[in-house]
Amino acid sequence: MSPNVDLRVRRTQAAIRDAFMELIVTHGFDKVTVRDVAARAGINRATFYRHFQDIHDLAHRLTDVLFADITAQIDSQPLTGDPSGWQLLFEHVAQYAPFYRATLGPGGIPGFRERVREAVEQQMLRLLRANGYDGAHSRMPPPLPVRYLAAAQVGFIQWWLEQDMPFPPAEAAAYLLQLHLHGGSRALGLETGHG
Repeated sequence: MSPNVDLRVRRTQAAIRDAFMELIVTHGFDKVTVRDVAARAGINRATFYRHFQDIHDLAHRLTDVLFADITAQIDSQPLTGDPSGWQLLFEHVAQYAPFYRATLGPGGIPGFRERVREAVEQQMLRLLRANGYDGAHSRMPPPLPVRYLAAAQVGFIQWWLEQDMPFPPAEAAAYLLQLHLHGGSRALGLETGHG
């Protein structure tokens, strides 16, 4: 494939993805059709089908693109007590806020919230392994706290979006890190009585 053809393919796919994200925000996933996406992207339906099998394939591949983008950014950050890696996540979510708000909430892409949780969970496991964590000192089976933290993180992001991002990404990242490191009880100012 020549570079010009490849560039046209990428531009067409980007136009389709952008149109799809806009339509999800305005109509909700369950009301978006191939015809709507094609019209918004300025292409015909045959062109859409040259690139994607159907709306579900488009949704799946779009999430792959978004996850690859944020994963690459976070992977470049060391796992420390510094919230900079999480700040990148919140900046990414803020950049695509209308899309994430629409897809994580009611009427969003079926299974999207679960895919986000799985992506966060895998990212946490990669970061832990990259920083030498082997689970030897874990007080419970290692997958359990990772699943808990990933689900809590997705819930935090969803709340942040529902509240129209009441604080900037850096502050959201700092709060999330505090919750991860110290737990909800401590964040509420409650003493657990367990040392």
